[in-house]
Parts: sequence; C-alpha cells; structure tokens
Amino acid sequence: MTQHKPPQAMTLFDLIARNWDLGCAVHAVQFNASGSALAAVLADGRLAFVSVKDAESPDSRVRIEADTGRASIRPRSKPLPPPVVSDAPVAQAQVLPCRLSAQGFAFAQAEDGTLWRATARGQTLAVNGTGDDPVTALAALPRARQIALAQGDRLTLMSEDGGAALTGLDLPHTVARIAVSGDENWLGCWGAGQVSILSRQDLAVQSTLACDGKVTEFTWSPCQRWLAAGCTDKSLLLVDARSGAADRIVDFPAPVHSVGFSEAGDALVASGAFRVVGWRLPDLPFGDHPGTPIETGKPGLTLVDRVAVHPSRDLCAVSYATGLVMLCRIAHPDEMLVREGTGAAVNAMAWSQDGAHLAIGGADGSLAIATFPANMFK
Repeated sequence: MTQHKPPQAMTLFDLIARNWDLGCAVHAVQFNASGSALAAVLADGRLAFVSVKDAESPDSRVRIEADTGRASIRPRSKPLPPPVVSDAPVAQAQVLPCRLSAQGFAFAQAEDGTLWRATARGQTLAVNGTGDDPVTALAALPRARQIALAQGDRLTLMSEDGGAALTGLDLPHTVARIAVSGDENWLGCWGAGQVSILSRQDLAVQSTLACDGKVTEFTWSPCQRWLAAGCTDKSLLLVDARSGAADRIVDFPAPVHSVGFSEAGDALVASGAFRVVGWRLPDLPFGDHPGTPIETGKPGLTLVDRVAVHPSRDLCAVSYATGLVMLCRIAHPDEMLVREGTGAAVNAMAWSQDGAHLAIGGADGSLAIATFPANMFK
C-alpha cells in the first residue's frame, strides 16, 4: 500500500515573507532612506542588495470572502528574483553601514577601510576626499543631508552629496559607534571605553564619560535626554546627557545585542533575558533609582537574542536563539508568531521607515523580508 504524506500547511511567514539563502551568515541589514532597497552585509564582507518592491506583495494576494468577510492570503505563484551579491568582499563587517541620500548606502571598504558608497542596485564606488585613514564608524543625518564619519579619534561631518568635509574635530578617544539624536542636534560617540556627547551645530563636546563594556547597539531616546547601549559583557549602558552621568545595568543572563526606544510605546526595551526587558519613559533606572519596569510578551525558557522597535507603533520584533521571531506589543503580554524557529540564530533585524517591512538576517545565511498587509494591525 502506498502512503502519501499530507502536504504541509503554509505558515504566515510563508505567505508574507520573501526568503533567500545567501550561503554566508548575515552580519547586518539596512533599508535605504526611501525604502526602495535593502542592503545586507555578510560575515565575509560581501554585500547583498534586494529590491523592496514586490510584484506579488501580500496586499495584492489578500482575498476577502463575500459571505463571512474573512481575509486570506493566497500563496505566491512566481519565483523570487535573486538578490544582487558582490563577487568579492567589499565591506568591513565590523563597521555598520549607514544610509546615504535617498537611495544609497555608505560603508567602509574591506581592503583599506576607506569610505565607499553603494547604490540601491548594488553598484559600488569610492568617495573621494576622505583621506586614507580607515573608517571606524558611520551614521546618517538625513535632515541635514550629512553623514558623520569617524576615522580613529577624528570625527568629521560630510555632505552626503559628493562627500565634501564640512567640519571636524579630534576626540579624546577612538570612535567605534556613533548615535544621532532624532532631531539631529546631538551626537553620541563611543569607543575605547568612553562616550562623548557633542552638539552637531558646532561639534562642541558637552561631556566625555568613562563607560565600561563593549557596545553593540547605540541609540538616543526620543526626548534627546538618554543614550542607551547594549554591551557584550551582559550589561546595558545608560547615559544621562543632561547631567553628564553614566550608569550600567548589569547581570543580564546573556549579552545585550540590541536596545531600542519606542516613542509610541513610551518605553526602552532590550534583549539579553528570558523575556523582553523594558522600562517606562522617562522613568529609567539610574543610580539607586529602580525606574518603572514594564513586561512585554511572555517569559520563556529561551533567551531573547534581538529586539527591533517598530518606527511608529507600540510594537517590537523579538528574535530568539532558535531563530523564532515574534511580534510583541510593548508593555503588554500580546504576542504574534512571525516565524517559527529554524535552529539558526537571527544576527540582525531592521524595520523599514514606513513600518511595513521587517528584514531578518540569519546566522545560517538566510535573508528575509516580511511584509505585513496594511490591515494586519488595525
């Protein structure tokens, strides 16, 4: 007697996501400013580029049943176009890329660390006038149409059009991460165990503080008061820019790979524990003050590896070491399964600026863009 296995039911991720195998661990993902393209930095330094435009977007495949009003998404019927991948290592994986103008990206070149740009279609070329010193950190200032460029202890503000240097200064420490405040009036520069806070208008240093730990992700609060950073030594760094003081929250069960401020959720959230760690803004833990903790999602037996805060809703994407990805409402137990566990950890997640797309880069070389239908969060 012949036995036939029943076909596997399609998951939500199968229906809303595009998925590619790049054959090498994905180190970082970044949407461009216009939201038209996604760039991925692979662990070996190659770059991969994917068009965000989807000929079979989930919205185009949604069907509403006339009698019940129930919505369903039909499966894709056409193969996905492959990403454009550079033939050789192009970027230094340890220097995170940044957006450049509306369509492009800026990155540190693999061979000598000089500044290069990439188009949304994957063409790369050197940016002249930045000198021969290796780039150690990058950040975009889209409103000012500038980028902040660190070369060791030298910080330079450059025009995003042509790369002309506008102003610069030497800091008392090297710089490996740059954070730009939401209003672009302030810069936070971390490196060699120190953080400097600068005014963008004149690059005047407001304060330089000693900060232990190796920073992984570095970001400003919406109110421009707090700087938060996840650290590999299982700690969370907080800097109060107003008072010029720093503190560390220690004893996380795991390295804090990612942190994020949610303006819609009025909270700070972080990875590194058995549930999403968070506190209500502006009452963060500092010194002897415990702050106001919040509970997001449900506690489990698997460590939260990464979090990515939605740009406009009180939501955050949460990934676990198993490759499981959930969508959680900040300060609520609500959870929605986005992707089942794959057995491989997620190395990077990023939202597009409109909040419609979530990029997921895996340690197994997988790259995915999950596109959420417009009516999913209503």
